[in-house]
Amino acid sequence: MKNLISSKRFRAIFGIGIVAISIGLISKKVINYPAGGCIKGTQEITFNI
Repeated sequence: MKNLISSKRFRAIFGIGIVAISIGLISKKVINYPAGGCIKGTQEITFNI
């Protein structure tokens, strides 16, 4: 186990994983998505042919 932790490849992959998780958590707190979806009120889509 000590050999695995001391390898540079393991430390690089572990560091990238920590950075990716932290970016995901930060973006989840910063970006607020609307709870009801993107359509406000009742809208009708018509196609003119």
